[in-house]
Amino acid sequence: MRNFDFVFVCKDCPHTKLEQAKFDALRAVGDSPILKQIIETSQDDEICDWYDLAVEYDVFYELVEKLRRDFSSDAAENESGNTPNLQKLMANLDPENDSESPEIAIVKSALPTPEKPVAPEIKTVPQYEHIFPKDIKPSIGPMELDKLERNILNMDMYNLIDQQNICVVMDNMAPQVVFTKKYISLAEVNNSILPGYNIAGDKWLFQRLTKTFDQKLMQALIDYKSFPQNVLSINMNVSTISTKAFDNFISKQKSLSEHPLVLEIPLFDIMSDLTEYYRAQEKIDNLGCKICICKMDVQSLYVLDRELINVDFLKIRWNKNYLNSISNENKERIASAIKAQGKMRVVLSDCDTEQAIKFGKSLGIVMYQGFEIDKLQKLQ
Repeated sequence: MRNFDFVFVCKDCPHTKLEQAKFDALRAVGDSPILKQIIETSQDDEICDWYDLAVEYDVFYELVEKLRRDFSSDAAENESGNTPNLQKLMANLDPENDSESPEIAIVKSALPTPEKPVAPEIKTVPQYEHIFPKDIKPSIGPMELDKLERNILNMDMYNLIDQQNICVVMDNMAPQVVFTKKYISLAEVNNSILPGYNIAGDKWLFQRLTKTFDQKLMQALIDYKSFPQNVLSINMNVSTISTKAFDNFISKQKSLSEHPLVLEIPLFDIMSDLTEYYRAQEKIDNLGCKICICKMDVQSLYVLDRELINVDFLKIRWNKNYLNSISNENKERIASAIKAQGKMRVVLSDCDTEQAIKFGKSLGIVMYQGFEIDKLQKLQ
């Protein structure tokens, strides 16, 4: 979730396994000052809330509705009109034949009767194709994923590779390149192979797809010997690191470049399987590569300890909503966290306006990536 909370829903899972999952997650942030304070004040039980949906469905339902309302302000900037609430969405998902599952019937009967809204609600984006508004691109499904993978495997991806520099930006100085990011342009792949669908709409299917991108990107960089004069940065899935293709790529990369390689791993991928990540992290360390955790939000700096999980860089995605959603008190906490992590270890990415850079500077960030940085470099 956008505020770095996680919601797990599982069926017939022993409570001991849930506690083990909680322990694994906390291990990654065990040295966080925030977490230490929570434990010292005996508030660690408040980290997680548990709901038995068989008897506490109404309580959980109210929580989900509250979260939906809290996050609706983000959608308000781009959308307008009435929003179906959670109950209406679930009703739309049910086929007309209710006999397929007795559990669905039980859930439907447990739903409270919706009250008449006192004001128009904000339209949210449904997650299933047959209830999408016409102006919303549906997420890919298994059939579309199969089509994409088969086409990508037969494509020469070199012409779809873009690059951006990650630079130090300080007053009265030209941007100084720290490393260069090379990546496959998702927009071009989306438009050329599967127009009409959002290939990144489903996180799990998109994560599977990016493993194919890993293979094609590594092969294209080697085939065309496309390595920058400075340090190279590329996206990488945790599971790809254990493959022979990755071993072959690293071997050839070392012969073509004297610089260490930076692997950018999404936070979502890391948290999906911490055990697999720690194995991959040990291998990366032995190979002399660097790790950058990417696709983070700024609030995650509170709890994520860079040294504890042994990474070199943290990359925060710029979001214009930060300007209105982060209080001055939280700004001070974020600035302190950035100082603790190390100013030359935190990158603000997706900077498409001068406003993004001003926001980063107010927090003490000095490294940036995005179209605004590209523009500044061209002016030099």
